[in-house]
Amino acid sequence: MARGTADFDGRALRATRQTRPVDGELLSAQALAERLGTSKSRVLAYENNTSTPDPKRIAEIIRLFGIDEPRKLRRNRVLADIHGLRCQRGLTMAEAAAQVGISRSGYANLERHALLPVRDDGTVRMNLARVFGVAPAVIDRALLRHPEAVARQTQLARQLGIVFERAHQEHTPAVIDVDDPLLLRIAPLVQRPTRVACRLVNAELDAYRDLLRDHARMKVDAAFAQSTADAALAHKRRSRLETLIKEAAPVASKNLSRFLSEAMNVRQWRLMVALANAGLDGIALPSTTRYASVEDLTVLQIRQYATVLQRGDQTYATPTEGGIATVRTNYARYGRLYPRVPAPNLSRYWEQRRRPRPLVRRPGQQAPEVS
Repeated sequence: MARGTADFDGRALRATRQTRPVDGELLSAQALAERLGTSKSRVLAYENNTSTPDPKRIAEIIRLFGIDEPRKLRRNRVLADIHGLRCQRGLTMAEAAAQVGISRSGYANLERHALLPVRDDGTVRMNLARVFGVAPAVIDRALLRHPEAVARQTQLARQLGIVFERAHQEHTPAVIDVDDPLLLRIAPLVQRPTRVACRLVNAELDAYRDLLRDHARMKVDAAFAQSTADAALAHKRRSRLETLIKEAAPVASKNLSRFLSEAMNVRQWRLMVALANAGLDGIALPSTTRYASVEDLTVLQIRQYATVLQRGDQTYATPTEGGIATVRTNYARYGRLYPRVPAPNLSRYWEQRRRPRPLVRRPGQQAPEVS
């Protein structure tokens, strides 16, 4: 049982054997056992859920019956978790760790506790998707919906809710200090040092106080509206703000957890800011080493935040649309995470978007023929 996959559904295996032909005929338990190189009693134990096959045996069953959705052999068909994805590929923990490029203990923490390696350069999630043959979004969902990740988010939301109560105190600064006991409970939940956690939580606290300020403003607007239509609009906006205030702690917890799980390291962010500032003109490839290593640029390419283009004899690194969107959406949080990196300025990018661009091609791409 220890080596098997706990969520394997033996009844699904029996139904598959009895309804899905192999080489034109339905297999008996004995025939399936012969094809798997095991005994009939073991196959019946699988089907009766008194024994569970290991990942390699499950992979053999999937290939034998040509199952296009391996989750059909799992009890829980709602969510593909990391453990299930590994079993579907027939990999042991050690094999999966080697293919992803992390230690076995690091992989075990990822699968059991949804904890990415501390020194992840941003490629672990992409490598998991490649090894398991799924889209990166599947990996993101599996990690965020892992029971322990959900428990951490719930605990973080509870702690943030306590912090947000400070914003309701009049004439008192709404801040949290590095030595605050509450922060010492929050830092492990976000897996960051206390000083970094302090900056991140204070940013969320500022955003929450802005909601309270807007809510108070809508109350005034409703009271002094010069028409019933204006009053109704102010009441509607105030109601919407009340909902945002009520849900602020769990939403902030979810967004912060997602951001930190996907965050670039400081070198990658510095290079991403430089690319965003340069806009579509990009940065000459040799000059990118002023901001980060070649490996960091490769990671940005893998994550589809940057691309490399050829213009004449020169090669340039430029931001992608997705990279610009990431910068625009998350620059405030990155500012708290890496305060020594200057904030990006996207004005040049938007100015360049308004004018026509010359034809460029990727390195190795043939120039178009002129008729």
